[in-house]
Amino acid sequence: MSLEACIAHAIHNDLDILEVLPEVHELPVEELELYIERYILTVQESLYRTIQEKGESYLRAKDAAGLCATCLEAGVELPAATLLKMCRTILELSTMDARFILDTEEGASLYYVKMAVA
Repeated sequence: MSLEACIAHAIHNDLDILEVLPEVHELPVEELELYIERYILTVQESLYRTIQEKGESYLRAKDAAGLCATCLEAGVELPAATLLKMCRTILELSTMDARFILDTEEGASLYYVKMAVA
């Protein structure tokens, strides 16, 4: 999977918006979508840039803790536990070869997946 896809999956699976942005409870409903979208895009760009520039060795070594520490040092603003979980997901997915095949009539997406199992 591409790095962008791995990061997107990690954000989708592991990022709890209410945990990292407790201030959303006080925002007007009409501002929520834009506020959260901006935050997620910032996190995604920050993770991508950091991993591209400084994280390749951690990806190859499958070192989630090292990747997490590197991201924290680079200024990725997430709680360490959340970021570590996301880094683990990114590492797991980065070893997978997945290709989109089609969307079924029921609305499910079908992928071809090839992965190494240890």
